[in-house]
Amino acid sequence: MPDPQPDWLTRGARHVWRPYCQMKTARPPLAVKATKGARLILEDGRELVDGMASWWTACHGYNHPHIAEAVRRQLEVAPHVMFGGLAHEPAYRLAERLAKLLPGDLDHVFFAESGSVAVEIAMKMALQYWINRGVAGRTRFVGFLGGYHGDTLATMTVCDPEEGMHSLFAGVLPAQIMAELPTDAARLDALDALLAARSGEIAAIMVEPLVQGAGGMRFHETEVLHRLRALADRHDVLLIFDEIFTGFGRTGSLFAMQAAGMAPDIVTLSKALTGGTLPLSCAVASRRVFDAFWSDD
Repeated sequence: MPDPQPDWLTRGARHVWRPYCQMKTARPPLAVKATKGARLILEDGRELVDGMASWWTACHGYNHPHIAEAVRRQLEVAPHVMFGGLAHEPAYRLAERLAKLLPGDLDHVFFAESGSVAVEIAMKMALQYWINRGVAGRTRFVGFLGGYHGDTLATMTVCDPEEGMHSLFAGVLPAQIMAELPTDAARLDALDALLAARSGEIAAIMVEPLVQGAGGMRFHETEVLHRLRALADRHDVLLIFDEIFTGFGRTGSLFAMQAAGMAPDIVTLSKALTGGTLPLSCAVASRRVFDAFWSDD
């Protein structure tokens, strides 16, 4: 006989809407009692190694003593302070540290609470960048087949159209421009021609640098990123790197862009940013992007 489910799971299951599954046919979830290091400790006493690190967030393992102590100290001082006319030291110190760690002139940090929201912020930055510069019609994005950038409405539009289930939301989501990553000469020429023909309607190119994670761990060479940077500059569109999955050591260097020795105009970060302890994300803009918002108006 299987072990009975804990009462909290049986009672709560009537009310929790689970993600990424068909709840009618999915098996009941495994009940986790505690976490430790790389392990999940189940209610029935079994221990599992969490090879996904809770969707790639717990990069230092669960219950890391340094992180736990820092959270405890901060809770005693202030759990949260809004940025509406206010500031607090931890956020400002983190912004400064991120600016020093990131390559190029990625110096301006806009904080949010989740990866999807950070991508939406990056998209809004790119759209308003052109508006602020007085350029009309730059309302679309180039995304890549196999890409994944989130599950909110705007982020879905730059995900792979099949994996992102775009067809279910036809007429609601704006249609973006999907292309193949320029991994060879033919694809490079095709993307170059696409940008030449349609750059007047494109705000930015969005890519996961080096690895398309949710799309099946599809790797590409650093040269692909150099090609995208060159194309973005040639056709005067912004380049956005989504490093929510790849950032903080996932690809070897601290950020995937460092392996390529280059920087985008905007980068999004989340997941391992807090070691999987608290929800936090950011979109970090270059001076070029930030300066388009710096105004007496």
